Amino acid sequence: MKRKRIILVIIAAGIFFSCSDDNDTDQEFTKAYVTLQGSDKIAVIDVDNAKLIAEVDANFINTGDRPHYVVIDEIHRKWYVTLISSGYVCKFDLDTDELLDSIFIGSQPALMDIDRENQILYVSRFMPMPSMGMESSESQLVHKINAATMTILGTVDVGASSPHGIALSSDGSTLWVASNEASHFFAIETTRFGESDYQPQNFRLGSDVPYNYEINDNTYNALELVLSQDGSELFVSCSGTGQVRIFDTSNGDSLKYYSTGMMPWHIAVSNDDKYLYTTNRMSNNVVQTDLTNGAAKTFTAEDLAMPHGVALTVDNSKLVVSSSMGDVLYIVDAESMVMTGMIMLMDGDMGMDNMNMPTGVAVVQE
Repeated sequence: MKRKRIILVIIAAGIFFSCSDDNDTDQEFTKAYVTLQGSDKIAVIDVDNAKLIAEVDANFINTGDRPHYVVIDEIHRKWYVTLISSGYVCKFDLDTDELLDSIFIGSQPALMDIDRENQILYVSRFMPMPSMGMESSESQLVHKINAATMTILGTVDVGASSPHGIALSSDGSTLWVASNEASHFFAIETTRFGESDYQPQNFRLGSDVPYNYEINDNTYNALELVLSQDGSELFVSCSGTGQVRIFDTSNGDSLKYYSTGMMPWHIAVSNDDKYLYTTNRMSNNVVQTDLTNGAAKTFTAEDLAMPHGVALTVDNSKLVVSSSMGDVLYIVDAESMVMTGMIMLMDGDMGMDNMNMPTGVAVVQE
């Protein structure tokens, strides 16, 4: 599919809209970016004061762009967002929130991870969407992008549908990707992007799935991947089985699993590898699992409906949780799992046409 660029004329129309006149930009604070998939915006949140401080427009096509996921490069002061309907990845300035560049990679770009030192961005894909003109083979691709120039450096066809969950090793040498449909995950050597005959090493999420990763058994439905701080363990949220499964990154062996709730979605692990946090989409809660003893604490709230994204602050003291069908953002104490603040996003009467649908969450200390 031919690569295209978004014309950046919309900047003149005011891509950055401030929602607060009294925010002190000189004072250090924790900032979160939250994609609002239903309104084609990205919310900017002051986490410390549980306040919406700005909205960034990501509305480029008439039928909706659906911004889905954000990653932040604190070193080069940039942030990136995937637009799952229009097929773009966009780059913004972290200080001004101005749109700087974009690249078209095709339908349904999903999650991302970034090699910040080398400015290399990796992008996964959603499931095939024939109604959007998406070929099934296209949904098997993972993209490697030069984030400085916003050009594609290469792709890897993992051979399995919907390589959705994605996690990069700390040294940038290995990209872990899990198929949402085939119940397999893959270890991709990042130097081999662009090799047409390269097939990354694959591993099964469970002994009850086929060895053949071209078969969409739809058993585990892997959603997101996170690595432990030392990179020795890979955490996989399995929305099909209500588990987070943990694997040894040295050999792909299964280590253990935790039952977390119905349809676990996005996950986060504390910096000391003590706590696992899981949003459970159909249980309408967030579960904290103590990885030292398996003990669990749960956060829920009246308006917490289909929780989606979760991110820890840099000091691991707070969680930012998005409620995709409740149109609420929650700030939660990461130790006690008690709410410390909330931000209502719904405008007007409740209804699908008015929903912002907050999804992906990324946090930065400013």
